[in-house]
Amino acid sequence: MDEIAVVSCAEYPALLDEALGVIQAGWGRFWVEDPVSKPLWSDLIPCFADFHFGLLDVRTNQLAGVGLTAPLAWNGAYSELLDRGWHWVLQQSLEDLRAGLEPHTLSAINAVILPSFRGRNLAETLVREMHRMTQRHGLRRFIAPLRPTQKEQYPLMSIEDYMDWRRPDGSPFDAWLRLQTRMGAEIVGAAERSIIIESTLEDWSDWTGLQFPYSGEYIIPGGAVPLQVDTQTGRGVLVSPSIWIKKDL
Repeated sequence: MDEIAVVSCAEYPALLDEALGVIQAGWGRFWVEDPVSKPLWSDLIPCFADFHFGLLDVRTNQLAGVGLTAPLAWNGAYSELLDRGWHWVLQQSLEDLRAGLEPHTLSAINAVILPSFRGRNLAETLVREMHRMTQRHGLRRFIAPLRPTQKEQYPLMSIEDYMDWRRPDGSPFDAWLRLQTRMGAEIVGAAERSIIIESTLEDWSDWTGLQFPYSGEYIIPGGAVPLQVDTQTGRGVLVSPSIWIKKDL
């Protein structure tokens, strides 16, 4: 039987240093090295240490996964979220903190299980702990700009069609979205421009291991949508969607 413990940064100080490595191993490099998020991590990780946790294999003292969240002063209509997304959460949480604003909402930033630990029902532990963290900090609601885990297998399908895709029992097709709704979350809607990553083709080749000899669309590993490549400018742009969920607590 797995011996997995939920640990805080106080209980496992190395979590702050190891978190990005876990995210990179679970998601891919461009999710932590893109020009928007990369300069923010050095503040996001330590500033919200009380809002991060790890799943620790107590037998090996190895992190099996991490859950990173951030508080927001946002207290608006859920429909507002559809024009925002993951990058907005990263930036807005720090802006609210620096402005001294009282938070009302907890948002997920990253929830990642290392590939070697998948298939052990640890995702449910991540979600449950995020809900508990929301309550422990006296916040009113939990939100998340979900990166649907299986969307990268269907990169040509629109996010709206993917979000509405149901299994015969009526539950969402996507396993991560299905887990969230089973644990009480409601689907708010899709944010088509949740994450915009623009960088050089050299960066994209380094991140994906692919070459881009012509302009056009390329299917990339870990991409929920195709990468838009322009060889004349030497740049590639990934405009990636999220699915917003909410849970009032």
